[in-house]
Amino acid sequence: MHLNINQAELISICPDPVIAINRRGIIAVFNRAAENLLGYDAQGVIGKMNIRQIYPSDIEARKIMRLMVDEEMYGAGKIEGYETYVLNSHRERVPIRLSAAALMKSGQYRGSVGFFHDMTRQKALESSLLKQSITDDLSGLFNQRHFYVQVASEMMRVKRYGGGLSLICIDLDGFKQVNDRLGHLEGDQIIRQIGRVLRDGLRESDQAFRYGGDEFMLMLPNTAIADACHLASRIRELFNLECSYSPDALNNEGVRVSMSLGVAACTEAEPVDYFIQKADMAMYSAKQAGGNCVRPFDTNKH
Repeated sequence: MHLNINQAELISICPDPVIAINRRGIIAVFNRAAENLLGYDAQGVIGKMNIRQIYPSDIEARKIMRLMVDEEMYGAGKIEGYETYVLNSHRERVPIRLSAAALMKSGQYRGSVGFFHDMTRQKALESSLLKQSITDDLSGLFNQRHFYVQVASEMMRVKRYGGGLSLICIDLDGFKQVNDRLGHLEGDQIIRQIGRVLRDGLRESDQAFRYGGDEFMLMLPNTAIADACHLASRIRELFNLECSYSPDALNNEGVRVSMSLGVAACTEAEPVDYFIQKADMAMYSAKQAGGNCVRPFDTNKH
């Protein structure tokens, strides 16, 4: 069967956006899919708009051109599967995967044609899967695996550039009684409550993690130990206000739940494990003092 379909018809029905430019970078082809992706009308851009206007910067536009002529990357005159983003008519970023080819005539560059595959759904899915992999389902905080990655990264920053870094280790006093006497569902409610308290009580630069069970870690970049102790005290007070089993609350269950908080500051030379251990030891000092209190790491005692 012979199909009588010309080039323009193929471009118009292509499900991916197709954009072609002349040698000056002016858009010469802008199909319906490109209109849908970027929100521009073809009549308003063909012959009028430079391709650089849809890229995030001139630097990115020049990079794409360099890649197209780099024989070692994709082969001279083409790009395959290069991920970047473009700007739509509202100047919003749209992630795309670009495959493009230079248009040559008598050895001279005459322009190029590119296929812009929309990556919005895939990037949203990747972001969702990443969030799930680093988040504790019950508390809504980051999980232990992500904690180790982040604390190591922050300690490296301190080693290179200086600046403070503090950890707050939190363990619940009396939490076992909740699970034993009131059931694990009630215990789960307290863990969720702690997640809300920590998210509400921290600064934007701070990060909260569920370290395991009823133990939590707060990482505070650019924070001296005195300021970290102050924040720890505020977190303890917020929890006592929110938790119906706190020492400040009245309940008929005979159960009391509070926080023991230990605070430690990072030094440039120490290993990650020792930094975490310092916060943990400070937390146990708070427990030994009766709980419901904050204790900084004391080098004279440990």
